[in-house]
Amino acid sequence: MKKRKLLIQPMVFVFLIGTLLTDRSGVGALTMLAAFLHEGGHLLAAKIMQIPLRNLRLDLLGARLDVAGRIVSYSEEWLLCAAGPITSLLCSALVAPFWQLSQFAVIFSCASLLLGLLNLLPITTFDGGRMLESFLLSFTTIENTRRIMKGFTFLFLFLLWASAVYFLLRSNDGLSLLCFSMSLFGRFFEKETSEGSSIK
Repeated sequence: MKKRKLLIQPMVFVFLIGTLLTDRSGVGALTMLAAFLHEGGHLLAAKIMQIPLRNLRLDLLGARLDVAGRIVSYSEEWLLCAAGPITSLLCSALVAPFWQLSQFAVIFSCASLLLGLLNLLPITTFDGGRMLESFLLSFTTIENTRRIMKGFTFLFLFLLWASAVYFLLRSNDGLSLLCFSMSLFGRFFEKETSEGSSIK
């Protein structure tokens, strides 16, 4: 039996080390803890459903699990994707009663809540997008699913970008969200370009 591999993009190490060295308020460390628990939810779901995993890939835009050994059904794919956001939302709810006791509880709870809600957006590379895709594929064609997902992805990426611009102009905050949304937009258009160039 082959062992699962953890594949980490080099820039992730730079980001993690930089965050830990400059994080005096604890926001960065608690946000990373929320992210690790989120991915732990996916891993636990795979373990419960006995879905074999080959690799866990980490990059600056998130993590991805590579399934190995057998074909995963649409319902299993949906549950596997839903496990991460559910874990984040549960962590947020469980820590919320301790808000008055510790500022760290507030930070961790809010980070988990935002992470859970963000991942539920119907964007192709997000858990919510994969959940919607699995749902659509269960009753319509691959081509129809691609068209629907393309529309949803562009719409919600635009809303993310517009929100970032609003916060940046309104309160001089939101630069991280703006960079994040622009990175996703870049990946979206890069994928569209590569798909278009492959059609002859």
